[in-house]
Amino acid sequence: MIGRIPRRVGFAPFRASRVVRESSLSLRLVTDPAAGGVRVAFSTPKRIGSAVERNRTRRRLRELMRARAERLPHGWYLLQADVGSVDNDWGQLGTTLDRALERALRVSAKPVDATIHETASPV
Repeated sequence: MIGRIPRRVGFAPFRASRVVRESSLSLRLVTDPAAGGVRVAFSTPKRIGSAVERNRTRRRLRELMRARAERLPHGWYLLQADVGSVDNDWGQLGTTLDRALERALRVSAKPVDATIHETASPV
C-alpha cells in the first residue's frame, strides 16, 4: 500500500535529492525508514494534456506504484509525468517506471531488489 505525503512534511525532503529522468518520467527518492511505508506524490503538469489525460496518467502511475510498493524501501517518492507518458501504454509506462526506480535506488546507494521488474497489469 502506498501513502500520501502529508502537507506538514511538504516537499522539503526532496530538495537535497537528485532527479532521475527516464524517458517521460522524473523521479526523486528520499529513503527514510521513519516514513512509515512508501509515500508517493504525483505531479502531472498541465502541459501533458487535458484534465482527463492528467487524471488518467496519475491513476495509472498510482496503480503501478501500488503494485511495486511492498518491494520498495520505505521513504518519500516524487513522481513527475511528462508529455510522452500520456501516449505510453500500460507496459511501456511500467517499464519506464521500473527503470526510473532502479536508477533512483542506485543513486540513493540502496541495493536494488530484482523483483521490482515484475510488471503488473490493472485488474
